[in-house]
Amino acid sequence: MQIRFENSSDQTEIRTINEAAFGQPAEADLVDRLRAGCPEQLSLVAIREDQQLIGHILFTPAVIDYTDGSHIKGWGLAPLAVLPEFQKQRVGSQLVQAGLQELENRNQPFVIVLGHPEYYLHFGFEPAWQYGLTCDFTGENRDAFMIHFPGNDCFQKKPGRALYHPVFYLP
Repeated sequence: MQIRFENSSDQTEIRTINEAAFGQPAEADLVDRLRAGCPEQLSLVAIREDQQLIGHILFTPAVIDYTDGSHIKGWGLAPLAVLPEFQKQRVGSQLVQAGLQELENRNQPFVIVLGHPEYYLHFGFEPAWQYGLTCDFTGENRDAFMIHFPGNDCFQKKPGRALYHPVFYLP
């Protein structure tokens, strides 16, 4: 398997992967809207030896607005999708690791994600509430909103609200 940056010829297959992985078109629609409305993004695909795309991950700009009026820019991970027949074969893990490594290489201060804590803890994510951070999408499970610091150990622990790219908030 190979991990590489998305190219324009991958868009149809990426849509298929997201629809199959989530069993609905909502995440695929989100990826399409982000592609159109967010030129600054990190989009990676996993490809089998036969050139079939089997996984996709997307990182887009995010910001933390602190209650003291300051803010810091970073990245949000969403969505991560793997074709169902290739799940539980480390495809998603390799996509996450490749994306986090790329953001570390770019000296990015943080990555946020809303997902399964048991899964993302393996990559160094921590519950964001421990840092005084909230997110509009957490609902009842505050542990599902997590943060990771790629190669950065000087993150300030103070109250704030994390915001994904504005496209996430559109109807």
